[in-house]
Amino acid sequence: MEINRPITIAVALFIVVLLIFFLVAPKYQQFKVFQQKIGEKQAAYDAKFAYYSEVANVYEQLMAKKDIVDKIDSAIPSNVSYGTLVYFFQKKGLENGLIMKGLFLTRASSINPETDIKEITFSLDLLGGYAALKSFMASLEKSARLFEVASISFGSSAQAEATSTLLGTKSKNPAPAQILQTYPFKLEVKTYSY
Repeated sequence: MEINRPITIAVALFIVVLLIFFLVAPKYQQFKVFQQKIGEKQAAYDAKFAYYSEVANVYEQLMAKKDIVDKIDSAIPSNVSYGTLVYFFQKKGLENGLIMKGLFLTRASSINPETDIKEITFSLDLLGGYAALKSFMASLEKSARLFEVASISFGSSAQAEATSTLLGTKSKNPAPAQILQTYPFKLEVKTYSY
């Protein structure tokens, strides 16, 4: 029996094509689907990696500026302690040569209902010289807490002499250091808190 070569080649090619069509093609399609899924997973991974690396960069920037954030927190504290503010005003007044005649809490209210920032206003009645007032205001400006002087009222030296007599600071024989003119001042000072 003799086998016809062209027919055998044609049948063999036909069998190979059938095997490719039924065995290899489905596996190739599965391979393509898996490759597409891997591409989608890789894209999702890359997106998450980029997001988390951006979060890490922002965190590092915040940690690098932590001292600035701490300064902001000290300038506008989250809790209001009126006692420490009163002590601060009295201490700075004495350090700068001013006598604190009176200190009143004028107003404590919210600036805007949408925000939690509260405005606290104090009225300070002071007695002293202009240089002492200037250095007191400079110390308020240099403090870590945020202070805003809303208004200043100046009194005459006659009012100061009457006030000095009432306070018992005027003597019959003034020393050269006591000859300095003292004036009454009234300051409206605002500060803020959360």
